[in-house]
Parts: sequence; C-alpha cells; structure tokens
Amino acid sequence: MTMLAPRSKSTSIETVLKVIVFSIAGYRLALPLESVLRVVNAPVTGMPSSANEPLNGVELVHLKHLAISVLNLYSHLSLKQVDSVPQYGQFLIVTQAGGELCALRVDTPPDLVELDAATLRQLPAPYQQHHPLSIASRVAVLPQGKTTSVIFLLDMERVLQVIGG
Repeated sequence: MTMLAPRSKSTSIETVLKVIVFSIAGYRLALPLESVLRVVNAPVTGMPSSANEPLNGVELVHLKHLAISVLNLYSHLSLKQVDSVPQYGQFLIVTQAGGELCALRVDTPPDLVELDAATLRQLPAPYQQHHPLSIASRVAVLPQGKTTSVIFLLDMERVLQVIGG
C-alpha cells in the first residue's frame, strides 16, 4: 500500500496591498484601503467663488455635521497653467492626516486595486524633494500589455506638510 504525503503549504506567501486608486491632474495616485474612511460625491460648497480666483492649498467643505479640510493637489501636481476653467474633482476621498480628518478631490470614481508587493518601489531620490511627486512614498509599475501603468502611493503626512502648510 502506498501512502501519499500530505501536500505542504507553500512557504512563499505573496503580500498584496489593497489600495484605492484615483486620478488627479493626470496622475494615478493611491491610498491604502485601510486609510480611506469614505468616498463621497463632492459637494459644490467649498469651491472657490469664481473660476478666476486662484486656488490655495486648502478649502473647507461641510459633510453632514463635520467641517473637513480638502487638500488641493491639482495646483501642486499641475506643471502648467490651465487656460480654461479649473477642473474640480467630482468625488472626495476622506482620510486622515496628522490626526485630523481631511479629503482629496479626485477626477473619477476611485477603483479598488490589489498591488503585489513585488511591484512596489521606493520613490527615487530625485523625486523626494522639490518635485510635485514628493508627496508620494512609493511607486508601483504595472505591465499592461505593451505599456505600463504607474501608480504613486501617497504619504498623507507629506501631503499635509506640502499642501497644508
């Protein structure tokens, strides 16, 4: 009689990071799923009163009984001046930074994506200072057919330092 040995479980456990991916000013950015508190339709209140009014780094919106600071990444990430009316994101991603509730306006409904840990890299040194992408801590490069997709993982503490003052 032949005995079969039980299958051993693979010792290599792949680590997957679940992130919420969104677009701001043409960049694909992400936050870890566990740091996203809510995604909501962006209220019209809180936007600058006129299209010609310059955007500073922060605006205030009211969601139910809370006043939440919305960190404006559009002006930070845009390398060129936009000729027409500025674009405001239609959705808010509510998260925390520095112990405070805050939100990011995003262009499109965010997606839930699972990133393999092998695709994540530290942001290269030249990007870590005085570059619009200095607000990211890591980058994921994903092959998509003949092209690649790049996703920058935001560090909300860096975002708060750069945008919030």
